[in-house]
Amino acid sequence: MSSVADEVARLRGTKSSTFRDLLTHPPFARLMAAQTVSSLGDWIGFIAVAALVKRLGGNVGAYAVAGVMMARMLPSILFGPLAGALVDRFDRKRIMIVADLSRAGLYASMPFLGSIWLIFLFSFVIESLSLLWTPARDASLPNLVPRRQLANANSLSLVTTYGALPFSASIFALVAGISSLLPYFKTHQESFALWIDGVSFLFSAFMVSRIPIRTPGSLTVGRFDMSRVWKDVVEGMRFLRENSLASAMTLGIVSAFSAVGAVLGLYIIFATDTLHAEPAGIGVLVTAFGLGMGVGMALVNKLVQAVERDVAFVWSLIGAAISLLAVAAMPNLSLAALLTVALGFFCGAAWVSGYVLLQENVADEYRGRTFGSITVLSRLGIFLSLAAFPALAGVIGPHRVRIGHQPIDLSGTRIALWVAGLGVILAAGMTRRGLSRFRVSRPKPLALVPKLKRPPTTGVFVAFEGVEGSGKGTQIRLAREWLESRGVDVLVTREPGGTELGERLREMLLSHETGHIEPRTEALLFAASRSQHVASVIRPALAEGKVVICDRYIDSSLAYQGWARGLGEQDVLTLNVWATQGLFPDLVILLHLEPEEGLLRSLEEPDRIEMESGDFHAKVSDAYLKIAEEHPERFVVIDASEAPEKVHEHVVEALRRVLKDREDDGDEG
Repeated sequence: MSSVADEVARLRGTKSSTFRDLLTHPPFARLMAAQTVSSLGDWIGFIAVAALVKRLGGNVGAYAVAGVMMARMLPSILFGPLAGALVDRFDRKRIMIVADLSRAGLYASMPFLGSIWLIFLFSFVIESLSLLWTPARDASLPNLVPRRQLANANSLSLVTTYGALPFSASIFALVAGISSLLPYFKTHQESFALWIDGVSFLFSAFMVSRIPIRTPGSLTVGRFDMSRVWKDVVEGMRFLRENSLASAMTLGIVSAFSAVGAVLGLYIIFATDTLHAEPAGIGVLVTAFGLGMGVGMALVNKLVQAVERDVAFVWSLIGAAISLLAVAAMPNLSLAALLTVALGFFCGAAWVSGYVLLQENVADEYRGRTFGSITVLSRLGIFLSLAAFPALAGVIGPHRVRIGHQPIDLSGTRIALWVAGLGVILAAGMTRRGLSRFRVSRPKPLALVPKLKRPPTTGVFVAFEGVEGSGKGTQIRLAREWLESRGVDVLVTREPGGTELGERLREMLLSHETGHIEPRTEALLFAASRSQHVASVIRPALAEGKVVICDRYIDSSLAYQGWARGLGEQDVLTLNVWATQGLFPDLVILLHLEPEEGLLRSLEEPDRIEMESGDFHAKVSDAYLKIAEEHPERFVVIDASEAPEKVHEHVVEALRRVLKDREDDGDEG
């Protein structure tokens, strides 16, 4: 058995994590495969569409390419706000699959259109679908991976999304070269690339269909209601405006993306005209930026071990701004490339830190709209930067001044980069001020006794968990009879309850006459009952070598108050670990049952908590499965929809295993 300290770290998300652990996590591995292939295909398609309209445009090909870029930008303005609301209103997994299948069909059909205007329309629709897919992915990540892996997950997601760009041009050139060997493709080289792009989205849809993305019950609706969606849009805009964390983080993330747009827009001119490098110098600067960005994304988890994530985010923005200012002042390509690595590092660290802070601190019901807004504003920031900063550089033009005998280059590209850097510094200051008004969720040390492990004992602590009506009472009775038939001394108890004080609190917590209880008050009352219960009943029984079977324990508080009530697992766990002084069960038996079926089973009058809505009980069920998935060494999940005798067989198997482990530990001692 692992130590209680390890258990606390795992649940609270403070245990160290690696990319290897994340990539071997099957749901995320499938998402990563889908995203990597579709991102690469999307960038190849982006280049192929530009080549297609340039060929169809003939003498006005340049204007046709500009039209495609405009068609890709317009959805951010016209459809972006609505996309985030749709992600918060409908099944996110279904949204992602439909978006992938639709993009596959649109890209595959483009070679047959023959009309530039139809290609513009298809490009508009494709970008609109991307504005649905990306927020759906970002909003689903906190429900898909452990909390401690969010930073790594965001790093890999951003790397696959934007890191595929440098490779896409090379792959397109390779595909075009191969396709030119075939008769039809000699004059339609972009067609083969577009069909490959379509296949990439079919692959993505297939992989997403195999991912267990559970949309919270509160986000599902029976039918499409446009008035409800527009209400969500308004609520989302109000949330972004009034929530200091969301508004501050959005500003910071968008400024980081805009800085990247400025870099990409100006580096072509900066490398050749300002630094007087060969055309290959452009590739050197872009590669340096990509390298730095990858390193920053990979190492940001190490960085936040030394400072809090919100501090790391703000200083990453400041570091990016200073690097950008320094790059603009460099006299040659070598020094500029070196500082560009630093610029990429800080931009990558800022992106990942910003996304993780939002995922950890924004309620699930607002995540779609929040990430939808960030996706829209980030794309707008990049597009506007790509246009505005080169235009500014062109207006200023080349300038040189002399200080004494020393010529100083003040060309438009340098000044435009300095303006971009100063803009990021301003955004960092505003972000820091916004964050100071918000209590960012972060792990804090627990005030526990020096040793969390209980003293050596032959006692075994088993907790039964599950939604209402899952059959805990029946299985606890059968488990007690089986243990006693083997000569084991058993104590059966329950929570809340188990003591005189606990039973009084139980009556108050479950009675309809009590009325509404503020969620924090409810969590404190459960913890108070548990503290008394552990000190006066459970620990003494374990010290006597008994097997203690408890109907509900800490994981109930995590599921009901931490998740369903929205208090957050971190704060609820901290409270309960302090209350129990780190006592965790040796075994948790989770009797899994769909909450609707469980509520129908009950023949007694429902108590105050059982009377909660179906959405509430769905959140509880989701939370139990999430906790159990993260801690297979502590949990045994049993399908409670089977016959009681069959469920009992699984319970006995789990009890045999934990008793044998305890006997082996005793023999070793």
